[in-house]
Amino acid sequence: MARIIVAASPLSGHVLPMVLIGAHLQRCGHTVTVLTDEGHRDIVEQARLAFEPLAPDACPAAPSLSVLNRLLPNLIRRFRLGKADIRATFIAPLIAQYRALEPLLNSADVVLADLAFTGALALVASERPRPAVMVCGVGPLTLTSADSAPFGMAWTPRPGMDYGGMHLVVHRIMFKDIHNELNAALNSVGAASIDVSLMDWPRLADRLLQLTVPDFEYPRRDLPDNVDFIGPVLAESAEGFEPPPWWADLLRADTVVHVTQGTLDNGDFEQLMLPTMRAFAGRDDVVVVATTGRGGMRRLPDRLPANVHAAEWIPYSMLLPHVDVMVTNGGYGGVQHALSYGIPVVVGGETADKAEVAARVGHTGVGVNLGTAHPTPSAIVEAVRQASECREAAARVGAVIAQSAPLDEIAALLATEAISA
Repeated sequence: MARIIVAASPLSGHVLPMVLIGAHLQRCGHTVTVLTDEGHRDIVEQARLAFEPLAPDACPAAPSLSVLNRLLPNLIRRFRLGKADIRATFIAPLIAQYRALEPLLNSADVVLADLAFTGALALVASERPRPAVMVCGVGPLTLTSADSAPFGMAWTPRPGMDYGGMHLVVHRIMFKDIHNELNAALNSVGAASIDVSLMDWPRLADRLLQLTVPDFEYPRRDLPDNVDFIGPVLAESAEGFEPPPWWADLLRADTVVHVTQGTLDNGDFEQLMLPTMRAFAGRDDVVVVATTGRGGMRRLPDRLPANVHAAEWIPYSMLLPHVDVMVTNGGYGGVQHALSYGIPVVVGGETADKAEVAARVGHTGVGVNLGTAHPTPSAIVEAVRQASECREAAARVGAVIAQSAPLDEIAALLATEAISA
């Protein structure tokens, strides 16, 4: 049996699947320790896993950009947002993450890190002996390919287009400052500089376990051999859930629209949640169910329309069987959770990897890409109507997800890497 360090960047959408993976591996007989922030200690310990804390400077911070960015053209705005997100999520925490990981390495056979835990990049870029390093793709596949545009541009691929030159321009010119900052951080902890772009760092790991199915990703003829599509890791527990008083309204509704801004980019409900509530307020044929995340209820109006209901959390195993369309800012896990139930999605998100999730939704036909994080209520109404016509495509992808067995496949791949390390 292997000794495994699960290194999870302290973002809820990253920690939750990593803890589910760790718990499964421990049930398989492995020894598992989870390295993440104090804010997620309770989740780790409830799963009966050993916990090691990350210092605050090892945690990504939300980038701060002027509201004037809303006035910029989409591509320029995404470029600025992308650089800010990369610095905050991947580069600023790297040194502290590696320093937290390093003392644990002598008692580890495998490090299982999520894509944003770049402290593990410092490990694979070092010439020192190391355990096997496996990366979990908890967001859309970032790897460069001649068949797809650079990650962050949120452009769907054109058939026959060769994007190789575009990647060179982005990596060598537009993101040269980012690459220099990355290598400076690596050098400061004794690791070598890398030539590949930051988005390509999982190529250096022993394996990249992409938490999706090929049907929800762009096809690539030049996919590296170390990539495995294993399907999304989705939490289905409803332990401790008691239906709220309005639950009967949901069960009687002709159409149920679920709206969420996830667990990270949910500080401003004027982006998506409140416009969705306004879009359907007073409709007799539609019930809107919003989930706000922890502490979010206090940011909603004191009184909601009679057909709009809200809660901090509802287990998706209870809610999604009754949902017709999900409106979301594009969390990777949430979108795939909806698809696993055959539910089409409407996506409006621009931060982190959300624009890329939205682009894949449009490309695969499983829903509607709003193209903005600040849609109008009328745009949301029309998008929900259009998404309702995408049910067949959503069901097709959902059927593929249902056939995947990600936890078992991870355990099998991990056994192979632990033996060969």
